[in-house]
Amino acid sequence: MHFKPYPGTRKEIDLLTGIAPVFRVDPGDGRVELIGTGFWVTEAGHLVTAWHVVDENIGSDGVDRGPIFAIQFFSDRSVVVRNFRKTDRHPNFDLALSETVVAPPHVECPTSPISMSLDELSIDEPVFSFAVIAYEQVFDDEKLPGATTHFFSSEISVGPSAESVPIKFAVRLSLGKVTDIFEKMRDRIMLPFPCIQTDVAICGGNSGGPLFDVRGRICAINCTSFGGDQIAFHIPVQGALRLRARTQSLCIEDQARKQRTLLELAALGKVLFDPPMLYADKAPHSMFRWLWYATKCLARREMPSSNFHWAISIEPPTPPDT
Repeated sequence: MHFKPYPGTRKEIDLLTGIAPVFRVDPGDGRVELIGTGFWVTEAGHLVTAWHVVDENIGSDGVDRGPIFAIQFFSDRSVVVRNFRKTDRHPNFDLALSETVVAPPHVECPTSPISMSLDELSIDEPVFSFAVIAYEQVFDDEKLPGATTHFFSSEISVGPSAESVPIKFAVRLSLGKVTDIFEKMRDRIMLPFPCIQTDVAICGGNSGGPLFDVRGRICAINCTSFGGDQIAFHIPVQGALRLRARTQSLCIEDQARKQRTLLELAALGKVLFDPPMLYADKAPHSMFRWLWYATKCLARREMPSSNFHWAISIEPPTPPDT
């Protein structure tokens, strides 16, 4: 699906290349089961999804021990399978950040992240979800009619014997609006940041998928829903900023820091935000970054966001000379 936001903002965005269905292979009978959706946050294949989507397949050391994989889409609608390698669990939220690698014999291909947003949502603001569902999924109780935009049916090779098994799924656009925002703790999972409630139709395969604002920016992550009640809950992007990626997986040479949070990676420009994340303690550099962003927007006849989001640099201190 190519998303065309309202006039004067962003240009056409191919949302399909930014999301990834997550599947689990049953080791007993080889069946492939859709367990959730994620979205790419780095070109190196780091995937954000809900922790409950991957928790049964991740060991206590964060290493993938189970037969799960994600599918990466390309603009020509070809796909490759990416295997999970290492996963970081959020300390509070139902969120995870996973490293993925292209399964052999395919050559490593960069993924296509979509810009995230820290702009605050408001009640009655339009939002939508673009996520993966079961092939035969039907929606009879949507408040705003959505649209199933893609159907996929193929076979993949799994297991030591490389046996081919069928795989089927669909991709759906679901529309709605923000119906409530919980500023304080709603339950033991959704804390301490605000929890967003919408009337977007969400099903099991949508867990961990992105919620978009009208500019086509990822503003939250699908968490839970109550079927038939037009109630769905989403974790704001702000809640994902503490997720960590290994510097080694990002080709960052830093012996002192083995991991970086998404907040740090955003401040370094390695994770996309619109408007870009700025350093709170490097004002000149930050203003140049924002002006460059605004100049590119205006050159494309797009309206830049007027909001500023600041991050504190967490660089390790320089050791004293001895």
